[in-house]
Amino acid sequence: MLNSFWRDLMKNEDAQLVNRFLSGDEGAFTTLVKKYQKSVHALAWRKVGDFHTAEELTQDAFLKAYQKLGTLKNPNQFAGWLYVIADRLCIAWHRKQKSQMESLETTSEEEIDMSSYRHYEDEQREEASTEHRQRYIRSLLEKLPESERTVVTLHYLGEMTTKEISKFLGVSVNTIKSRLQRARNRLKEQETMIQETLGSVQLPADLTENILKKTAELQPISPTSSKPLLPWAISAATAIFIFLIIGTGSQYLSRFQKPYNLNAQSEITVEIIDAPIVLDTQAKPDLRNQSGRFDTTGKSSGTGPQVSEPVMLAAAQVEKETRPSTEQQWIQASGPQEEASVSGLIVSSWGDVYATSKIGIYRLAPDAPAWTLVNSVPPEASVDRDGIRIAERNGTLYLVFSNGVFTSKDRGETWRKLGGRPKGRALGLAITDDALYLGLRAGEGIFRSTNGGKEWSPLNNEIADSGINAIVAIENTVFVGTNKGLYRLHSDTSKKLSIDTTKAIRSLAVSGNDLYVGTGSDLSLAKSQMETPEGRKAKIDELIAEMMNDTGPRWEVFHSTDLGESWTNITPTSKSHMMRVSSGVKVLVAGNAVLVLDMLSFRSTDAGKTWTEFGFNSSIVTPTIFPSVAMDENTIFRDSISGLTRSTDGGESWHPFTDGLVSAGMSNLVGFKDTLYTRISQGVSKSSDGGASWNKLTVSSGELTLKQEETDTPLISPKFATAEGALYVASPDSVLEYKLHIFRLSANGNVLVPIQGVPALEEVPSTRDIKDWMNKMFQFERFMFGLGAFSVSSDTFYVEHMRQLLRWKRGESKWFNTGLTDTSKRSDFSDDSMWSFKLAVSEETVYVGKRDGILFQSFDSGVTWKDVTANLPLRFERFKEIIFAGSTVYVATDAGVLTSEDGKHWRAITDTAGTHPLIDRMAVDTTTVYGVGDEGVYRLNNRDEWEQITPEVPDRVKAFVINNYGLYIVTEHRGMFHVSLNKEQ
Repeated sequence: MLNSFWRDLMKNEDAQLVNRFLSGDEGAFTTLVKKYQKSVHALAWRKVGDFHTAEELTQDAFLKAYQKLGTLKNPNQFAGWLYVIADRLCIAWHRKQKSQMESLETTSEEEIDMSSYRHYEDEQREEASTEHRQRYIRSLLEKLPESERTVVTLHYLGEMTTKEISKFLGVSVNTIKSRLQRARNRLKEQETMIQETLGSVQLPADLTENILKKTAELQPISPTSSKPLLPWAISAATAIFIFLIIGTGSQYLSRFQKPYNLNAQSEITVEIIDAPIVLDTQAKPDLRNQSGRFDTTGKSSGTGPQVSEPVMLAAAQVEKETRPSTEQQWIQASGPQEEASVSGLIVSSWGDVYATSKIGIYRLAPDAPAWTLVNSVPPEASVDRDGIRIAERNGTLYLVFSNGVFTSKDRGETWRKLGGRPKGRALGLAITDDALYLGLRAGEGIFRSTNGGKEWSPLNNEIADSGINAIVAIENTVFVGTNKGLYRLHSDTSKKLSIDTTKAIRSLAVSGNDLYVGTGSDLSLAKSQMETPEGRKAKIDELIAEMMNDTGPRWEVFHSTDLGESWTNITPTSKSHMMRVSSGVKVLVAGNAVLVLDMLSFRSTDAGKTWTEFGFNSSIVTPTIFPSVAMDENTIFRDSISGLTRSTDGGESWHPFTDGLVSAGMSNLVGFKDTLYTRISQGVSKSSDGGASWNKLTVSSGELTLKQEETDTPLISPKFATAEGALYVASPDSVLEYKLHIFRLSANGNVLVPIQGVPALEEVPSTRDIKDWMNKMFQFERFMFGLGAFSVSSDTFYVEHMRQLLRWKRGESKWFNTGLTDTSKRSDFSDDSMWSFKLAVSEETVYVGKRDGILFQSFDSGVTWKDVTANLPLRFERFKEIIFAGSTVYVATDAGVLTSEDGKHWRAITDTAGTHPLIDRMAVDTTTVYGVGDEGVYRLNNRDEWEQITPEVPDRVKAFVINNYGLYIVTEHRGMFHVSLNKEQ
């Protein structure tokens, strides 16, 4: 009740101040000035680009507001009315400046040279100045799409919450969170600089005083009831910042309010727009005679050169744009449960289990049948490939994101950011009464914070270079497991503990004051050995010797009851040779129950005095890097490449436990005959109900039979292709044979039938001894990532293998090398567009987009090739996707979409506003082409223009499918979503 009253009171504060001023209280206007002067100045600064000029315009805005405040019909809308005044003053200033500009053509060369020299000197002085930093931040923000730039500016400069931004922009809170998350992913390490710079802007101390002095000389206009009501039901702290991010015009400007006329007599909607004039001119021929690697001009570039200074246009010119439908919202689909994995697991002090994924934070109460999503990822947080680490102490939860540490005191319902964190791959967080300890992987060290996560200091000791594998805390003592041993930290001091082992410390587990240690191989050393043939040979010889000779286990387990002062070796024994082929052991503990997970699994109920061996089970082989936790002596959770599983019998048996979790691990999707198909960790899964439920496909033992194989052979990174009414799947086989399996979907849609006669991709190795086999095993990653693009046309198959495009026709004895090879460096592993060729085939016509931005064309099935990049009318750096719709090809790039009907004449596709929407993925429904980018889904209309038909997407799109009147997307971090497609669309 009290909270509701307080919110209403804050909402009406402006109206009360306005009414008090109109009643003669000058102090009320002073309060309004202090409340909004920073916001108005930010608007003016964004508009005119000069800090001090913005001060003058801020004063003018308040003076005009002082004079005309009596004309404001609805005092609740003071903020929007004030910002309209400020915007109009900025527009007037620009017009005045343009009328005073001197033509460069009439300026002497001497004056130009002198001006250039002065400009050079100024730039040198500016390099270390705050102003230079602020300009740099502005340039970073300009590179963001409009919708993301809006949210970032409102959030950091306006200090607004996502809920406040949502209310102001008129879109959902989830959409605001998505925009903020995408912006953070783009800005990455610059985010902290942006936050600090925007938050450190200080106005002159005498600005308020100067405004009030001048208002004393003015006579305000008496109140009148003839002026309009501004329909802005928003707080004053929000409205200003919309102007900060409206830059170049585009079709998305229609999302903002329409222009407000101060002299209008009726209520209207407010939309303030800055739109630059775009000249639609024919590009010069020499501009096209360059390779396709150019600087892009932004999110949506015009069809021709743009004027250097934006010219303000009447917003009425864009009022007639067709607005995308916002009635529908993207709906989350669960995705295959096999892909529902987590990056963090803990058991809280109150008994609930918490799990983190790229979707958010889940909770499992004792005896609950399914996980509950407590909260999505906080909008201020950034998620990288390592996911989210979670910890808890004394009832407080902690989350470690790539850009900072967050905390919750209400069991995960709400989260607050403590501050940024050191760069690096987070391994874990240990918490004591006095400090937070953050462990980073890859030799990046340990960092300590003594002020609640606001600042971090590196612990400059030998731990930093030891390769950290695990970090835990017992009360106020922290333990760190490294490749060089176990360390104990207390405050800022460290001590290496004496344990009778030469192996790396791979895992740590705590139960009360008991500490358990699991050892194994130093993987950093093994990785460095694998980089050279000599090192690989030495490592293979070492592994063979260990497997063939009884040299003891390759891992150990130790137990300490006195904080590491003394240790007991409690390693279980076994006659199985699997004890000698492990890289490290995962130890879990609850009370006196100890569980060891490796190639073999063991369980002890007496703190390691006796053990029960469960034997080898490939499904429980868990690398130590995967999160696992014991809820009690019988209930254990562990994550793996096959998703999250649970054991209720102390680790003897395991079952999937993903109910309630949303799969964020999907990477591809294809629609075929009203059914969705996607790859999972060991095969292909299908959904016939729009993604609500999924079933794994079986693999037939032969092409002429639908009999299932006796053994469930996993499919490695399967690729999809459709041709002539059939769905094909390609998957590499064993490293030994360099063979590619190709399957065709059966008529009933439930079985993958192998295509017979597919030759090996390379010559089969002549030797079959164990050393040769292991050498190939260590190159497995090279082979797996070597399989790239896959496409089919009739009975001809194309595949990218080891960065070469190969072709095989049924009946041929070997693959034909088309001669197209990509030698460019994979510099950006976070961008999947850089992982493989972009390939499209239609009969004998083949298009290949290489990673370096070169487009090749072949009209004879890849026998001869032509570089057509110079003929393309867009400047771009790389390709997103290439598809055919009939005989017409569509090429999506990072600067827009190109199309050609004959391969000779090309044009760039624009929207109804003449700009080039950025499309990440495309799809064809019969003859209609659709594309999806960050701003939403587009459709080519009957004028061959992009027309937006959905709201913006929740996250960057990795796959896009049209199936059974539905639009389906797979996103980078948030899983799968869908929205209905009206039949008329």
